[in-house]
Amino acid sequence: MSNLKPSSSTGLVDSANGRPVRAHADSGQYYVPKAGWPHFWGRALDALVVIAVAGILMAVVNSLTQSLALGSLSYALLSNTGIYATVVIVIWFLVLFVYGMIMGTTGTLGDAAAGMCGVRIADGSTAGPWLGGWRAVCWSFAPLYLIMVLAVAVSGGGGDSFDAKFVAIDLRSGLAGGAPPVADPKLAAGAQDAEQKHRQLPKLYGNGSQHG
Repeated sequence: MSNLKPSSSTGLVDSANGRPVRAHADSGQYYVPKAGWPHFWGRALDALVVIAVAGILMAVVNSLTQSLALGSLSYALLSNTGIYATVVIVIWFLVLFVYGMIMGTTGTLGDAAAGMCGVRIADGSTAGPWLGGWRAVCWSFAPLYLIMVLAVAVSGGGGDSFDAKFVAIDLRSGLAGGAPPVADPKLAAGAQDAEQKHRQLPKLYGNGSQHG
């Protein structure tokens, strides 16, 4: 089973939602990729959370700066646009990194809402806090990230970021709930059709006659 390619199907489907069941290349464990649109809305929620948290922190810093509550730093921020812009950028990336650390360990609000989890295609493991943080840096431009997940949704895939090594798995599938997968009825029907056509072909070798 370990020789299955990550992008290839196992010939099985989930008993609850009918989606194709795939296998992690290294562990051989089955999983069901999250459908495109639920994955999109989950990641859209994550983007909104990041924007909201970063916006609140930026508003707090701005308020403290305007009230001169930060002392000499307030004067520096008010007098130097470059310093102020640097602080805003640091806040943005800090929120992204921390949110990515959460995504790489326990999962995000978008994961919980959509019932999914981002894991490595190879073995099903999560990214971990540090790699999760760096993966979230892909969200540096939220609109660009949303365009990417929108494209994934339209294609019906469950790719989980720009890194092709990760996939969002469906935690609400029958497989995740303990139900065994079933054979893909489309493949079974195709096999039956092929067998029927094969039987209808004329015999190429011998027809029961004897020679000699």
